[in-house]
Amino acid sequence: MDKDTSRKLIAITFSNRKGSDRCTRQDFVTFLSFKRTLLDPESVEKFLSESIKEGLLSEKDGYYTPTFSTAGIIVPLDFSVNVEELFSSSKDKPLVDRLLDAISASGKMTKKEAIARSREVTANLKLINFDLALMAVMSDEGIDLKPFLGEIEEVYLKNKA
Repeated sequence: MDKDTSRKLIAITFSNRKGSDRCTRQDFVTFLSFKRTLLDPESVEKFLSESIKEGLLSEKDGYYTPTFSTAGIIVPLDFSVNVEELFSSSKDKPLVDRLLDAISASGKMTKKEAIARSREVTANLKLINFDLALMAVMSDEGIDLKPFLGEIEEVYLKNKA
């Protein structure tokens, strides 16, 4: 599941619920299917269940709340969703792209800022590559690295052998 797009969809729904920190299933269907026509109602159902599995939403008593701050998420006016890409596995994208997506999706900094900070880290240390510099930036900002650690270990252990 594309977490960056998912966070934007969640932010869209909650921005329409000013003053409320929780939404019902029907709120998601109303805003994402009928008002914004981003997803069909069946895809909204799948989106909600996948978002709970991915840890982007929590559900209690039929109400959904985001597990992240929606305040820093910027959604372009021409934002659209490709359902296949939304539900596809992100392993198809290169690691650097997925790291940058995770950084921008956190709302703590933009991709451009992350790249600039990573270049500073690599300039100072010179012995690490851009992937590790991005991970250092993520760590500094308190962005979750757990989804990437196994893959990073695998890549670097394979290169040592």
